[in-house]
Amino acid sequence: MLGPAALAIGLVLLLLTGRPASGAETGSPTITLTLADSGTAVDLPVGDRLVLQLEENPTTGYRWGLEPLDQEVVAVEHVEYAPARGGAVGGGGQRTWTVVARKPGTATLQLKLWRPWEGDASISKRFTARLEIHE
Repeated sequence: MLGPAALAIGLVLLLLTGRPASGAETGSPTITLTLADSGTAVDLPVGDRLVLQLEENPTTGYRWGLEPLDQEVVAVEHVEYAPARGGAVGGGGQRTWTVVARKPGTATLQLKLWRPWEGDASISKRFTARLEIHE
């Protein structure tokens, strides 16, 4: 069990970096990105995970669509949608992707918020991050 000092250090790291000190659930470090991080480059060692959290309201028809990834370099491990806490029916929530670095290389994580049946003309937002995977 962690003592109060260890918990305080972990909380400070979380507040300063915006991410946990380690990936306790997976055994490997995790980096978390949001829409504010669009356009950034991220260095990830093989085996590390990246979590992308984007606000979404699927009741409007707008959903985040993930562009094809180089599956040899990175792989989508998990995708989920969680409605906002205490949100009303028809309210928004958060879509979360967990991506794992598989082998050294470069991949571009690209998503678009759109209505798929209306095509690219409906794109209202984009997210892009360059992933540099290394040993």
